[in-house]
Amino acid sequence: MKKIAAFDIGSNAVRMARASVSNEGEFNFYARERQPLRLGTEAFTQGYFSEHTMQEFERVFLEFKKLMNHDGIESYRAVATSAYRNARNSEELGVRVFEKTGIRIDCIDGQEEAALIRKAIQTQIDLNAKNYLLFDIGGGSAELTYLERGRAKGSISLPMGTVRLLEIGKRAEKEGIGAELGYRTYLSELGPQIKEFLHDVYGETKPLRIVGTGGNFKRLSRLRKRILGKKNIRYILPDEVAVIREALEDTAYLNRMKKFGLRHDRADVIIPAIYIIEKVMGYIPVKKIIAPDIGLIHGLLHDLAYPHEQSSSSSFL
Repeated sequence: MKKIAAFDIGSNAVRMARASVSNEGEFNFYARERQPLRLGTEAFTQGYFSEHTMQEFERVFLEFKKLMNHDGIESYRAVATSAYRNARNSEELGVRVFEKTGIRIDCIDGQEEAALIRKAIQTQIDLNAKNYLLFDIGGGSAELTYLERGRAKGSISLPMGTVRLLEIGKRAEKEGIGAELGYRTYLSELGPQIKEFLHDVYGETKPLRIVGTGGNFKRLSRLRKRILGKKNIRYILPDEVAVIREALEDTAYLNRMKKFGLRHDRADVIIPAIYIIEKVMGYIPVKKIIAPDIGLIHGLLHDLAYPHEQSSSSSFL
């Protein structure tokens, strides 16, 4: 029995997941932890991590190291994404964490992030059966990958993550123009890139299925039940997205947490996330948004569990 661990250092939170793999290749996902350390707030406003944030980051990884030691973890991978890439002192932070814990952090680009997410999705959805747009929304960036019967026809990473957009909205409010206009203005600047990419890889009138990954897609599917009374939470229909957003916007932040069962660090970013989703849907016909409870960290575990081949027996849900 081999025990493995994966770390996803995102813009909105830091996550750890642990799993075991038997000698026969049977996979068991048995634990996950999440620390709401919002690295993107500093990374996207001032371009570096404060000493306080670095100390908190070290504290989190010291706790993670204890869990690794307790479980006898044999191999791991820790990856950092948009916020880490954006901070000019991230290398210093990585050195400090390695010196204190022995955990080495890899800073990956959007293309590798998208590839790892695709590996995770393939453990739950037969991507060869239909055409799909894979759509991952993180705190700092969003990754779009178009698959035609399992073959990747194109991929793009765009700086339109939820924490990044949230900070743009806060700045817009201070300037007196309102968060909503701030979101729309920023996303409009990215519109030509989104449109060109989608036109190049798809350009059809037949509605396309989106597979949405990241915490906001998962939460959106649950809000489908809570707000709209729908029983099935595995997907969201396109015309339901704006209805959910309006219900959230009509509810003050503190009431939003209580009324809709949202964590404090989800209740604010869920609205920017919906604006991002609506922007992309404005350029293609969409049949439905499928929202599996899976993401980057599952792709990392898959790579660790099956380094030489993809196993059809793996399951992360």
